[in-house]
Amino acid sequence: MAELTSKRPSCQDTAIAAGPAKGAPAALTIAAITDKKTYPLFEPNIRFSLTKEVSVRNQEAEARARQAAAYIRQKLSLTEEVRIGVILGTGWGDTLKLENVQEIDFAEIPGFEKMPPAIEGHARKLVYGTVAGRPVLALKGRLHVNEDPVGERQYPLVRLQVEMLLQLGVYVLILTCAAGGLAGRVDVGDIVIIDGFVTLFAPTMPLYGGEFCSPEDALNRKLARIAFDLGEEDGIKTGGHVMLRGPFFEGRKYDKCNLARTGASVVGMSVLPEACVAALYDGVHVLALAFVTNDDVEEHSHDDNQRAAKAAAAKLSGYLTKVIGKLPL
Repeated sequence: MAELTSKRPSCQDTAIAAGPAKGAPAALTIAAITDKKTYPLFEPNIRFSLTKEVSVRNQEAEARARQAAAYIRQKLSLTEEVRIGVILGTGWGDTLKLENVQEIDFAEIPGFEKMPPAIEGHARKLVYGTVAGRPVLALKGRLHVNEDPVGERQYPLVRLQVEMLLQLGVYVLILTCAAGGLAGRVDVGDIVIIDGFVTLFAPTMPLYGGEFCSPEDALNRKLARIAFDLGEEDGIKTGGHVMLRGPFFEGRKYDKCNLARTGASVVGMSVLPEACVAALYDGVHVLALAFVTNDDVEEHSHDDNQRAAKAAAAKLSGYLTKVIGKLPL
């Protein structure tokens, strides 16, 4: 009988440690996804209009977003559109240092009255202020689809948190999250620019019938290029993102090995729903960033993930500030 050991098998112990399984697509490199001539950030007449009738979007959901936006606009005394929006995920909540800050609790905003209790690390505040001299709307913490066992009550809230920002004029949306690494392609402590999604295992998205969209198309390649250039010296990486519903973590022994075969670099429980909503609006450009808080070998918890991100708070803060300061508005 073979001797038992305490070492857990991992993806690094398999042949796929060197890359994707045979026949699986390799993660796109930053050079492959960015062509400044082919992918300009803003093309003429691409911006959406808040008054334009767009049949592809659910009108009831959009009306709720307009109502929430109207409340926020009045509460913050906003007289102009705010172009930059940031959703601060697990571990990122306190990394963005804003000046001249105003805050609104989610619970105050119409539509969020019946949201579930907050998860540790997600303060659920909308924050308005300036970063690098630029007006920014940020969500400190997000609502996840996995916060309701069935999800029916949660989907409208997950959608509303994004759509209200778009109704306030946001058309550069930065999505952040904590994520697990796959097959040794990234290391704990890495920031990964998400260059595409694996949707094969994703839960139901907060979309309605007829809302055909491609969340991957919302990822803007010029934004990715800018973000990569700003983080290249610090070893920033790019890769695909797999979303699982959670809230339980994927298994390290089998799940992560098989997820790695898709070619993706990270796995998480968010980002994809927000990108789906953004994809419903022409002219909204998304930059998605994942901070790797765990690998496919060590045991981990939500608390562990938060600690890993907090330990890197200065790095994340400095990077986000640089990116926002260089956005081509």
